[in-house]
Amino acid sequence: MNPIEILFDNKHDAATLTASSQQSPPEYTQVSGGSHLFRTLGIENETLTADLGSALYMTKVVIYGHNLSPAGTINVELLLNGDAVAETGFKGVAELIPLGRFRVGIDPWGGHDLSGLSTVSFEANFQPTIANAYRITINDPTNVKGYLEIGRVFSGAPWSPPKDMNISYGVSMNNKTATRKERTEGGSLIAIGKGGWREVSLSFDHLEDAEFENFVKEMNKTDDTTEVYINVYPEKGGVIEAIHSFAAMRQDGYGTTHNFYNSRRVPLTYVEV
Repeated sequence: MNPIEILFDNKHDAATLTASSQQSPPEYTQVSGGSHLFRTLGIENETLTADLGSALYMTKVVIYGHNLSPAGTINVELLLNGDAVAETGFKGVAELIPLGRFRVGIDPWGGHDLSGLSTVSFEANFQPTIANAYRITINDPTNVKGYLEIGRVFSGAPWSPPKDMNISYGVSMNNKTATRKERTEGGSLIAIGKGGWREVSLSFDHLEDAEFENFVKEMNKTDDTTEVYINVYPEKGGVIEAIHSFAAMRQDGYGTTHNFYNSRRVPLTYVEV
């Protein structure tokens, strides 16, 4: 299992953005909220370019909360002074259903098994590359909406611990709901309100002192009001990775226990934004 990734320092939020077309501004990808979604005019060869202002190491760009269909493809290029220094090539946003679970006549060819999830993301991963901009190009010719939508973009270099210091077993994932259920005088049950969010609790139980210092430096770039992107099971694929990957805030402060020589324990809870 690959170690957890947490992107504390989102470089996208300070970038200067330009889009090939827009119904709503690309700057909406720098804020969260259901009413703040970047929307294009078309569905083919639409681009979103982010100028970072200065060169820095990049390893990940996340397109989060999009409306792409299973046929949609995305290419992410890292740019240095206008030249592409790394790119993903056009990749499908859908996760192919394995043959053993593919249902002929029911599942669309090239379809995916993540369609029931409330929020999906596309992750572009790179070897550490120096870049001062990146360009996202999207093609989705079968999108029935007639436009493309992106809720959020995260970019930068996530923190990950060494494999032997990864989170311990016992990760707790809870799907919370804002719905309140009450009984009427007649005895029937009614539901009041809608909406839900994910909450993941995990613990680093064996961070060595040097890595603990790295972790604290990274985490202190944020506070419990800052959005981060968390992927608990990177590159695992499928629903397990998808439901454990989301934009989140730390639930509250954090504490640490010096549990034995050269080892620190840090339990954390992150709540979906």
